Amino acid sequence: MKITFTLNSKDVSVESSPDARLIHILREKFGLLGAKEGCLQGHCGYCCALLNGELVPACMLPVFSVFRGSVTTIEGFRETPDFTDIEKGFIQAGVDPCGYCASAKILTAHKLLEKNPNPTEAVIRKAMAGIVCRCTSYSALVEGVKAAAANRRVRSHGKYR
Repeated sequence: MKITFTLNSKDVSVESSPDARLIHILREKFGLLGAKEGCLQGHCGYCCALLNGELVPACMLPVFSVFRGSVTTIEGFRETPDFTDIEKGFIQAGVDPCGYCASAKILTAHKLLEKNPNPTEAVIRKAMAGIVCRCTSYSALVEGVKAAAANRRVRSHGKYR
């Protein structure tokens, strides 16, 4: 089956069985290794990607579900100013996620900040609770997301917001 979709702002198509998992297509057909294969049950968060702007577990999605949709991986997201805000915030707080959870933490922070530009500690902890990797302390992660939120507000609205 030929599946066409937009991947990181480029129109692509791939021949695949319709039940192949998106994570495998991203990694094997397109060489996008940022999303990791973890539990393959949608529980660990390592395989996060954005599908039509929503955070999804790529390990749980059959590739046919992205037909004519738009997929953004961490590789594509790195090209945005929103990524830069999060990266700077994480650096400011000393957050250095491991290779397995980095995309999950970054994309989860992004979606959280889209919905809530000034989240509380409790809201941040709840959003990040679905990511199994514990390479970073929750307190540092909370501070990193708060710093990212401040960076995004400054970029979007000016210095004093």
